[in-house]
Amino acid sequence: MTEPSIQKRPFRGNTMLAVAALAMFLAGSAQTYGFSAYIDPLIDEFGWSRSRISAGYSIATLLCAIPTFFIGRQIDRIGSRKMMAISAGLYGLALIWLSQVNSLLALIAGFTFVRTAGFASLTLSARTLIPYWFVQRRGWAFSLLGVATSISFAIYPRLNAQLIEWFGWRTAWFILGVVMIAGLLPLAALLVRDRPEMIGQIPDGGATIKGRGPAVIADAAEDWSLRDAARTRVFWILLIGGTVPSVSGTGMSLHFMSIMGERGLSLSFAASLFAVESLVALPMTFLTGWLVDRHPARHVQTIAQLAAATAFVTLVIFAGPVAAIGFAALRGVASGLWNVAADTVWPTYFGKKNIGSIRSITMIGTVVGAAFGPIPLGVVYDATGSYTPALIGFAILPFAAAIAMRWATPPVRGSGF
Repeated sequence: MTEPSIQKRPFRGNTMLAVAALAMFLAGSAQTYGFSAYIDPLIDEFGWSRSRISAGYSIATLLCAIPTFFIGRQIDRIGSRKMMAISAGLYGLALIWLSQVNSLLALIAGFTFVRTAGFASLTLSARTLIPYWFVQRRGWAFSLLGVATSISFAIYPRLNAQLIEWFGWRTAWFILGVVMIAGLLPLAALLVRDRPEMIGQIPDGGATIKGRGPAVIADAAEDWSLRDAARTRVFWILLIGGTVPSVSGTGMSLHFMSIMGERGLSLSFAASLFAVESLVALPMTFLTGWLVDRHPARHVQTIAQLAAATAFVTLVIFAGPVAAIGFAALRGVASGLWNVAADTVWPTYFGKKNIGSIRSITMIGTVVGAAFGPIPLGVVYDATGSYTPALIGFAILPFAAAIAMRWATPPVRGSGF
């Protein structure tokens, strides 16, 4: 088959991108912002304290880190298509399990099951599919995954709350489970293909990017194993830097209403700030896709960390609704920049052959960060009666990560740590 005949066929990568974006959107019910609507109904029905439910959620999040490395290796072995379909099915069953829980232990087991299948396996399958289909347009493709996540962030808290109001929390979880099994599972199984070469196509459909900066690498010159990647300095800079948004993001999501209430803001106003963050993150995500297709991703990541640091400084120094809106907007800038750049940089630096194994380690870092993120806020508040000292710490972390990004240059074999 000649290259011209290949390029005349409709490019299937856009279909892969659509299914991956849908997976990222539907994974929202396994994120902290998706679960937040269920906390009060669980307290009302079972009489569990908020701290017990929060602790159970953190334990479940931490436990889901254990199988994540195995999931990454399985993606490298059997491909994203099979893992995405399996993840969708298991995720749906986990949500149905949650609809039947009657004990705290069963709830923690359900949380663990959902976080593993949804937060870890499903999103990892989507993220590892894209690099095979898009190289020169990789930033653009990952920006659409970021848009799907932003829309999920804006919709799921209100959607879940509405489902609970209409049907009750048990039926709400059951409905979400059925959607996963009847909707995403067959789409992944029938439409997804792991590589364009499997159906006689080439990455990007043969498209090229004009105006690319000279320092940008479209794809790594060779594939790195996880062991070799872990021997480089940039691997650890990217890994540790990637846990910072997870720590602050999960911590803020779980304590957000209380933090804003401490600053004299109503619950309804605080809830609207999620929409502000999403509305800013949405165009920022598109812009980031354009940027990382033309400029080094580490520069974009540096700006993202500085934006996050500035957001927390704004929240600490200033008070009132304007400061809160500024905080949410800056968080939207940070998340829009970071998520796309972080997804793009790993295959660009380390190749695609072992991307599942490499990204599984980054996912473990995200999971651990998410598990421990809420703890400093709770502990500091209990000890001091204020969230401010913890928020100062949350400002320092991304600032330090921004400085470290200076050394996050492409790895060179044999150069040492």
